[in-house]
Amino acid sequence: ALGKMQEWEIHCRGALTNGVTQDEIRAIIHVVGIYCGVPQALECFRVARKVLNEENAG
Repeated sequence: ALGKMQEWEIHCRGALTNGVTQDEIRAIIHVVGIYCGVPQALECFRVARKVLNEENAG
């Protein structure tokens, strides 16, 4: 909620490494939207999309 997108990116990568699915990441972002607001959820979505694209490319 504090706009720490670098930390979100690290946790997103770690979650994927530990078996969290893309759908589960999406559900987490929905919860962020409910509790932290849509603008913060959109930032989380942008970072998650970047991470997922890098994971799929590599």
